[in-house]
Amino acid sequence: MFFKYIFIIFFLDTVAHAQSSRVEITIETDVYNYAQELLAGTTPLEINNFSGKHVQRDVVEFILVQKALALGGAKLEFSFTTGNYDARNSKLLQDGLLLINFDTMWLSHAKTLSNDVYISDAVIRKGEYLAGIYTSLANKDKILIDSLSDFQKLSVISNKNWPVDWYTIEQLQPKSLAHEEEWLSMAKLVSMGWVDVMLAPFTREEPYNYQSNDYHITAIEGVKIALNDSRHFVVSKNHPQGKMVFQALQKGLKTLRAQGVIEKAYRQSGFITEKVTHWQTINETLLHN
Repeated sequence: MFFKYIFIIFFLDTVAHAQSSRVEITIETDVYNYAQELLAGTTPLEINNFSGKHVQRDVVEFILVQKALALGGAKLEFSFTTGNYDARNSKLLQDGLLLINFDTMWLSHAKTLSNDVYISDAVIRKGEYLAGIYTSLANKDKILIDSLSDFQKLSVISNKNWPVDWYTIEQLQPKSLAHEEEWLSMAKLVSMGWVDVMLAPFTREEPYNYQSNDYHITAIEGVKIALNDSRHFVVSKNHPQGKMVFQALQKGLKTLRAQGVIEKAYRQSGFITEKVTHWQTINETLLHN
């Protein structure tokens, strides 16, 4: 009888393991912390309102990817390692050490990794990504942009590992363009006035600001830049669960798109906003060249 019970316990444990798999995800510290604010002890599947104070694009995607996977039938439990992984996750995906990136990737970037990653359907579709031009509070009333030539008098900071951002800014021919690996460092440099401006998505409410104890940057009113590419989730082909997870992801994303959840999430967070429709797109002529 004793061995019978041991066998039953072993069997149930094996079944549980087969149904649910624990996966480690590397993620930016601030994104993880902001996502926990939104979750407030609930699960991603329970989140239907994306209008929290710190709900930025990448926080929206932290929730959407988990919703999609669950709806697609992937029974996964995630453990999170936080840090500065923005520039490292591509290599981890290629090596099969990271199953899926919780932050979307530009299609043009994802295609360079296509031997090693599966690329999902577009989450942000081409033409939906509009960026504000952010500067320090001290420079807000000093930097006026009425035309492309005004932008070309400014110093800009971005990241070479973000090819769409980098290429778009290069086309605009600013006075200088500096590279920095981490978004947080960019925001600090702009906030301190060491660099004039940087690009960032619009936030939920006006005035459009990003703020923490270390930085405070604000969007220059009346102008925006279009980033002419789509964004996608990527899944490692070299991870043992990669194919199964990609199939679940695709199924779940189709469901979320049909339900209107994806667009609703980006609109509630302010990433997609009608409020800047009338703002000038300073690279409008370059988009058609």
